[in-house]
Amino acid sequence: FGSVTTRALLFDVVDGEYRLVARGNTRTTFGYPIDDVNVGLERILADISEVTGRRFFGDDNKIITPERADRSGVDYFVTTASAGRPMRVVMVGLVPEISVQTAIRATASSYVQIVGQIHLDDDLTEEDRLNVLILQRPDLVFIVGGTDGGARSALLDMVGTVKLASSLIPERLRPTILYAGNAKIVDQVRDIIGDTAKLFTAPNVQATETEDELEPAQVLLGQAFDEYKERNGFSFRNVAEMSNSGILPTAQSYAMMTEFFARMMGVNAVALDVGSATATLAMYMNGEINSAIRTDIRIGHSAKDLLDLVGEDAVSEWLPFYPQPDELVNYVLNKGLRPATIPIDEREMYIELALLRAGIRRILGDARLNWHNLPLYGDLPEIGLIIGAGAPLTGTGYAALDMLLLVDSIQPTGITQVKADPDGVIPALGALAIKEPRAVVQLLDSSSLEHLGTVISVSGSPNVGSRAISLKIKTTDGEVFEHQVAGGEVWHLPLPPNVSLDDEIKVARGLTIGTQRKLKIKLLGGTGGVLFDTRGRPLSMGATPAERAENMPQWMAAVTEQAVHNIPDNWLVEPEVVESELQLMDKASKSQTGKPERTPMRSMSTDTLVLQE
Repeated sequence: FGSVTTRALLFDVVDGEYRLVARGNTRTTFGYPIDDVNVGLERILADISEVTGRRFFGDDNKIITPERADRSGVDYFVTTASAGRPMRVVMVGLVPEISVQTAIRATASSYVQIVGQIHLDDDLTEEDRLNVLILQRPDLVFIVGGTDGGARSALLDMVGTVKLASSLIPERLRPTILYAGNAKIVDQVRDIIGDTAKLFTAPNVQATETEDELEPAQVLLGQAFDEYKERNGFSFRNVAEMSNSGILPTAQSYAMMTEFFARMMGVNAVALDVGSATATLAMYMNGEINSAIRTDIRIGHSAKDLLDLVGEDAVSEWLPFYPQPDELVNYVLNKGLRPATIPIDEREMYIELALLRAGIRRILGDARLNWHNLPLYGDLPEIGLIIGAGAPLTGTGYAALDMLLLVDSIQPTGITQVKADPDGVIPALGALAIKEPRAVVQLLDSSSLEHLGTVISVSGSPNVGSRAISLKIKTTDGEVFEHQVAGGEVWHLPLPPNVSLDDEIKVARGLTIGTQRKLKIKLLGGTGGVLFDTRGRPLSMGATPAERAENMPQWMAAVTEQAVHNIPDNWLVEPEVVESELQLMDKASKSQTGKPERTPMRSMSTDTLVLQE
């Protein structure tokens, strides 16, 4: 269940192995006016039932489990969700740089919003700490701290504060408590909390000073998320009661499946899902998996949050024209009103894709700061696999363009296989792995994901217009042809799926593919073919709108196989530096109150947009 789209997939045994046999999607019926995701589910399963002849619902209007002799129902009904408000979490610990940061990394695979932190260095009084726990209205309090056998009294004092705060909150609003600190005092923690609140206990997330153990806490976070979904609102209640897995956070599946693919292929791997309400990044690098969920980077309901976070300059760097005053703000506000809409012209298309690229670059930039297995600067380690999911990354209508967006955003080096998950197979498999791991292995070995193709990325600084790559390609019938790709280009070879060609590649002096200047490889095709990217690393789209207007239409034409659409001259005229409507209203509010009043300004802007429509 996504914020905009609900997807359903039916897996069954065919010739002794599990296969994806049917799929469907519809608009999510979360929120106004229906606010019951079960309605959308019924619509999808009615479509799948018509195609397969399988009946899913019993006379009690619930999913039939297990499967009956007449092949009605299913053995397992598993569910994930990214729709709705994330869990509000208050972190409680001892040392912010150690245990609290470890707990924050543990929550990175769940849909949470950290609304407060309490620790020994917070400079808060006991009263202040109670106010944080009560006034921030957390759905979950996550308590960590101390190595096993380490600090005790300070941590127990923190637990006592949490217990007192919980007792002051009305029972139906009390947060769930997850304890994953010093394992030697778990019994004392249970005695203190008692029946004041629901308590989960997990092994210490930092049992020793050098080792983290995040997975058990992440599993319990998934259970807490399920309870939160079931407790907060009618919309998920019926589905949660029927589900064999409960409502699991979609993002947990990405970390699990990314690590599986990476280990199976023996490469570094990245999975990226960008939706209307959330963005999820999972990276397996150098033998370690990390993941992050961002509720402030999304192309849909809160696109305005994305623009506020990255800034207009970061978006403009991906545009082949000068944006007009308020153009970007107006675009994201309209997007928030109607998140399922698509760009109506070329200019809007460039804005939409610029927002997407800028948002992903921000996710990666923050990951470099927070994940110790990534370099802070320079190229990323060579990435052998990228998986893209979510409508913005898989729904452009051109598989090669989907590949280009992933390349622009992640900027891999070397040789990279690219896959897409337009049907939400990975979240489904992550949930299914809990019940039937054998099925997951078989499904991942099959063609459950769409293979987009292969990307060959050149590192270094190519001379634009001069030879960067020399190719000698041998076709399946023995024919050999040669081709050169100049620096600063994207060359698309439309090689179909399940077709491979032998290729010899040489790069110009000063350039490499991964760590090599000359290599022989077998090119593997896909729905998007093969892309040769000679724009160099780090990637430069062009320093000015005029340069980008020269480059970007060429790259777009290469991956869409359409004629080059030249940027109109009037798009390249820099707007006069005048105060926009938003700036004038902001100035007026400052002159009256001495400080900006943001809420009235945004309200007036939104009213203007509605009237224009």
